[in-house]
Amino acid sequence: MKKIYILFLIIFSIEIFPQEINYDDKYQTQEEYVKGKILYLESTKKSGYSGQDGIKEIEEYRVKILEGDDKNKEILIQSPVYLEKAYNIFIRENENVVLYKEPGELGDNTYYIVDIDRRDSIFLIVGIFVLLTFIIARYKGIKAILSLVIVVGIIYNIFLPMISNGYSPILISTLCALLCSTITIFLTTGFSQKGLVAILGAVSGVVIAGIVSMYFSYKMAMTGFVSVEALNYSTLLQGIKIREIISAGVILGSMGAVMDVSMSISSALTELKKRSSDIAKKDIFESGMRIGEDIIGTMVNTLILAYIGSGILSTLFIYLQKEQFPLIRILNFESVAADIIRAFAGSIGILVAVPITSYLCCIIFTKKNS
Repeated sequence: MKKIYILFLIIFSIEIFPQEINYDDKYQTQEEYVKGKILYLESTKKSGYSGQDGIKEIEEYRVKILEGDDKNKEILIQSPVYLEKAYNIFIRENENVVLYKEPGELGDNTYYIVDIDRRDSIFLIVGIFVLLTFIIARYKGIKAILSLVIVVGIIYNIFLPMISNGYSPILISTLCALLCSTITIFLTTGFSQKGLVAILGAVSGVVIAGIVSMYFSYKMAMTGFVSVEALNYSTLLQGIKIREIISAGVILGSMGAVMDVSMSISSALTELKKRSSDIAKKDIFESGMRIGEDIIGTMVNTLILAYIGSGILSTLFIYLQKEQFPLIRILNFESVAADIIRAFAGSIGILVAVPITSYLCCIIFTKKNS
């Protein structure tokens, strides 16, 4: 029953926080997109296009509209083929696409192909993940999926709306990390000393990671605009504490890894305590530190490699320009410095979670015997 109460509390919490993002009217969009299906390539027009404006040729497709006012209507849509391949949409027959709808003055709509519709593939890979989780982990897999859904709901219904409305990203991310850790661990272990210790250890590690990242973000005079996209949409970010976004990302990004470390140590020491109820505090702490040594080797690599993997394209750009820019210039790109802060501040959170969790175990597990 306690787990059910927690779920109701989370659902209620999501509803009471502000969810509307108040932008100026000039940022509001009336664009409409619908789903369409490529039936076949009708024709290719090459005459008149000799590379001018970067266009190589024009392809004309027969497309069936699958949504909206013109549902089931078949139309011809022209799609330019550019000399620069990076600008092209790789269209194939019988493939679903995203169409931009441009309303006409007389009610006749014009459509443009803007992208491939990838939703079916997204649903497929998510379905495979959920199915494998159920098959392999069974009942605990169901709880893991449930906690994941709740965590994603918290991020999109609490974290993003609140920082969009001007709240401190560091404060909100810390509160969300506490909430997410509590839900995930209690759904996994139930209301127990093992779960309590894991939560306290995880939150401590995450908070320290956030403090470290915040300190170095300000020390390095980071602006928070770590990408070209952020600069292009700077008008949308007015009123948002951009400088704190890096630290907020560290807090949320390291939460899973730190939680995993804390849970592993707490679970192992719980079993140790059950096997030897008269074990001394010192022995519990030392056992926790030894267990942590084995975990740290892989978890630190996991976190750093995850950040490198997420920014692999930026890393590749830097590598390709290594002859052009000296190391002093590369390390002072804000995007590079931000990735370094994220990776190592998060790893520091993992490191400090080991002694903190071990110490909490030796205090809480031996409290009744003291």
